[in-house]
Amino acid sequence: MSWVKIISFYTGAILFAWSYFDTEVRAVGIPVAIFAILLMLVSHIMDNLKVRQAPEVEVVDNSEHLKKYR
Repeated sequence: MSWVKIISFYTGAILFAWSYFDTEVRAVGIPVAIFAILLMLVSHIMDNLKVRQAPEVEVVDNSEHLKKYR
């Protein structure tokens, strides 16, 4: 997923800059750059939505230790 984010970010940034300076590229460059930036945002959201399971908590019997302080 990280490669998708990196490639889409730089593709969008380069195409936006190229379209700003070259008027012949604007018709194709702007929509492709917008799609690349949207792809980056969607992949970033997908990375953040991954569900990770919490580690299991080990049950420790420390009743003897607690009795000392009661």
